[in-house]
Amino acid sequence: MSRPVLAVVGAGPRGTGLLERLAANADLLDGRGCEVHVVDPRAPGAGHVWRAAQSPLLLMNSRAGEVTMFTDGSVDCAGPVRPGPTLAEWAAVARPADPELAAEAAGLTPSSFATRRLAGEYLRWCFDRAVAALPDDVRVVVHPAAAVGLADGERQRLTLSDGTQLDADIVLLAQGNPGGHRTPEQAAHQAFAAGIGGVYIPPACPGDEDLDRLPAGEPVIVSGLGLAFVDLVVLLTEGRGGKFVEDVDGVLRYEPSGHEPVLHAGSRRGVPYLPKPTVPARRHDGPRFFTPDFVVETLRTTERAQGVLVVEACRELVWAHYRELLATHPERVRMDADEFAAAFAAVPVTNPGLQALVEQVVPDPDDRPDLSFLRSPLTGQAFADQSDLDGWLCDRLSTTVHRATAPRHSAHAAVLHGLADVSGVLEQLIGAADRDLRAQVLRLSARISRFGAFLGSGPPPHRLAQLRALVEAGGLHFLGADLVVAADGDAFTARTASLPEPVRARHLVEARLPDPDARSGIDPLLAGIAAGRAQVPVTPDTFQVLDEAGRPHPRRLAMGLFAGSGALGSFSRPGTNAPFFQQNDATARRLLHQLARC
Repeated sequence: MSRPVLAVVGAGPRGTGLLERLAANADLLDGRGCEVHVVDPRAPGAGHVWRAAQSPLLLMNSRAGEVTMFTDGSVDCAGPVRPGPTLAEWAAVARPADPELAAEAAGLTPSSFATRRLAGEYLRWCFDRAVAALPDDVRVVVHPAAAVGLADGERQRLTLSDGTQLDADIVLLAQGNPGGHRTPEQAAHQAFAAGIGGVYIPPACPGDEDLDRLPAGEPVIVSGLGLAFVDLVVLLTEGRGGKFVEDVDGVLRYEPSGHEPVLHAGSRRGVPYLPKPTVPARRHDGPRFFTPDFVVETLRTTERAQGVLVVEACRELVWAHYRELLATHPERVRMDADEFAAAFAAVPVTNPGLQALVEQVVPDPDDRPDLSFLRSPLTGQAFADQSDLDGWLCDRLSTTVHRATAPRHSAHAAVLHGLADVSGVLEQLIGAADRDLRAQVLRLSARISRFGAFLGSGPPPHRLAQLRALVEAGGLHFLGADLVVAADGDAFTARTASLPEPVRARHLVEARLPDPDARSGIDPLLAGIAAGRAQVPVTPDTFQVLDEAGRPHPRRLAMGLFAGSGALGSFSRPGTNAPFFQQNDATARRLLHQLARC
């Protein structure tokens, strides 16, 4: 009898994590054995995002001690827990062959922000470890090619870009982000730029684009102030020979090379993402207000439930702040901790009475989270010109960097624990809810994730300090909020609600990642399966691909951004019972049970 065959398309973090769980649960094969064919044109483990061939200037936005690919005692899963090192722990003993990576690993600490290249080296090690942990009767074959076709039949037939045809009993799709579908507006911008001798760069990872097309000294309009914007700035400054240096007073300055363009950047919110704190905050036992039961009950019984739950999510974040302040600096709160907690729970977080109470018992404004700034930072602000806006934003950048790095401000860092609690509840409900409830949770998650990205997905603090230095050197100017860019005569024109006058430039960069869209055509396999849809539809709990009639395919699974599955995350924080590990374990166990019956 031939051994059953599993094909895994995609060997990035998701594929690697699944392979680790297959190894941990391999006894479910009942001694049958199997073949696992891993298909990816990139090096196994790293995939595209974490590939070795990219600029060493590009960093992770998580600290090395908060990145792991392994289960621990916090993970609620049926399979065995197999602990492994965090990125920081691995780096302490790793010996990468690349001299630059070896030097970086030797100096890495748990609070460091590693390069993406080093993270890729960690992932490659994780992949190799997972393969080595499989029993002898499980054979792994790696195909350095892309999967370009998938045909149905008695078995599933994968066609690879090198001409190989691979027959499998089950196919798991885990390719990651398939790229974005070019919109009519983007196509029009492309044509307009070509007509005026300018440059238009659509939504994309800046490290994947030819940025040399942007000429030195010329103004460039940049739409977006998130992580892609930070990558763009780094590549157009340090990547072109500029240097950030501290002067004799310890103030960071930018020394230009003369090869940089002049950036004019804005977005819907109008300010860059908040930096990742380097100050540790205490972890607590889950959410107090935004619990799964509360979310489900509110969605089922309350009118305008989405708005109610957004407010309650904000309450959870603010409570995380004060809970940390009360635990670490009770002398800065003029009220007993239990009394404050009761008062805080008694009224909505948006109630003016609560604000008055907080101002009375927490006298230092620096100890209070500015919820209005977090939700809409430029609302009510008026600026005479771009210089006025630049000065205001530089002051805010300095404040946020200070709060992210000063030990006395761990309460601001604790807000991220509240955000993690909220995200964990949503991820749990996305995977477990019935169809109607799940659709409501997905809408709620989309609303909260936009705010959450600004709050919790920002760059290392020193990147914001660099933005300020670049503004002071004249290489970066801010445009403000509600940015609208239009083709106008012989230039792109940027208008915002923050500035009285527009800014014009021949060049436009949309500094954001594209929304995952299988119709992009970058991945022909996904495009074929999606059949004109933006995402590959799957069941929310088992991740089985749905056919056009909505029936689950028994031999096809899909997990990732391209699938409407709620299969979230890649790298996860240790000690958080991350859904990434729960999903991988449950999926691996179902696969092994099915393979044992083939």
